[in-house]
Amino acid sequence: MAQKNDNQDITIEQSFEALEEIISKMESADISLDDSFALYKEGMAQLQQANAKIEQTKKAVMAINKEGGLDVFEGED
Repeated sequence: MAQKNDNQDITIEQSFEALEEIISKMESADISLDDSFALYKEGMAQLQQANAKIEQTKKAVMAINKEGGLDVFEGED
């Protein structure tokens, strides 16, 4: 299974599409245990990459304050 870990330019949407494809493959009745484990590892890598992109995006989002200036977005965790 080829992993996309080395491609840091992948979008969040592309990560989620890859995760959907991985899940679909894992739901197949014909998949071996070895292939299932490899897909699981690939899926976890995609999930980590998506989470990192989401965190990066959250930090970059700016919110307009009452005075019309910009503040860093402080979302609820």
